[in-house]
Amino acid sequence: MPDCEGSPSLWIDGSKVLERIAVAQSNESPEMSDVASPSVASHHSGGKRWLRIAKILIAIAVIVGLFFAVRSAVRQWQNERDRVVAQIREIDLQIAAADDSITTTRLHEQRDALRRSIPTLDNIRWSRISIAALLYAAGTLVSGMVLRGWLSVLGHRPPAAIVIAAQTLGHIGKYVPGKAMVVVLRVGVLKRCAVPVMPATISVFLETFMMMAVGAAVAGIVIVTLPVPTWMMVAAGTGAVLASIPTMPPVLQIVTTRLMRRSSDLGHHAWLACVKGWVWSTVGWILIGGSFAMIVTAIPTAAPPESTAQLLAIATASISLAMVIGFASLLPGGAGIRELVLTTLLGLVTGPTHALLAAIMARMIFIAVECLMASLAWLYVQQCLEPVRHEICTVNQ
Repeated sequence: MPDCEGSPSLWIDGSKVLERIAVAQSNESPEMSDVASPSVASHHSGGKRWLRIAKILIAIAVIVGLFFAVRSAVRQWQNERDRVVAQIREIDLQIAAADDSITTTRLHEQRDALRRSIPTLDNIRWSRISIAALLYAAGTLVSGMVLRGWLSVLGHRPPAAIVIAAQTLGHIGKYVPGKAMVVVLRVGVLKRCAVPVMPATISVFLETFMMMAVGAAVAGIVIVTLPVPTWMMVAAGTGAVLASIPTMPPVLQIVTTRLMRRSSDLGHHAWLACVKGWVWSTVGWILIGGSFAMIVTAIPTAAPPESTAQLLAIATASISLAMVIGFASLLPGGAGIRELVLTTLLGLVTGPTHALLAAIMARMIFIAVECLMASLAWLYVQQCLEPVRHEICTVNQ
């Protein structure tokens, strides 16, 4: 989906995000004086004004990213539908020119099969679309438990609901080029709940690495039995190994000691969080895979998969590898990359046309679910944290 691609100058490397956040944290004052001088008050007022401007710019960036993602998905859907219609017209011309009954019968069968595969509002199974939306929502909520586990390792235990809200709100940030907005949104919520910037940032990155590692591992287990391109096998294996390295406690201890500028002894808690993270992430990917399988069966097709178990396995492998590679690409929402992977893998059991339609439908449903959940998360954060912030400000005045 080239319409969603951002300029390389807008892409923000993860290490730069950490450096900037580290500088911001080092400039934070650990204590507040009882009486603020006029210059300090003026500086504080200016800071609040810039903060409001930053929030507005973030909101605009997210909305623009979502707009381009939705527009591109709709265009792809229409283009693929038009392509099928064009194939039907071509077959009609071949039928008119056919001079024997065997060829005519074969062409009629091809035309009827293509007609049945054209999705319309009437032949899409909307009940399965609803189930797919619920499964995807559940799968994204599970990842919040992984984030909470890493926060606990670093010594912070905010309420589970706040962590899940931060995780949910961050999903819409992936539609902004560079993916840094994901970190900004999640850390912003956690900071308002008294979690320091650096531990929150490290935890967000660890959750992301674990998501990619488990997703690549799940995909690799399935596609090793399938006739897929070599680059997909290499991508799954490499992704699982590289993404797992930062989550290993010995590596994590070195990273946290350096970034937090103090010695950290994570102990057995890090290993426990690592194991729990793999379990939670596996559950999350299975739920997302089930969601994608429901989408595949909701779209009409002339040749449905023979085995439900096979469809679930391949759907889970397809969507997990597609989302992992798409996220690693730094393109907004994995533009185009996800569709390529999904069409290649899922096309083995459903055909390339149906696979591409399912991939486009999945993108639109996932965007809708993420927007709805992010809106609910934002409302929850405003209701739960704003009264606390107001009370603190009142005490400090």
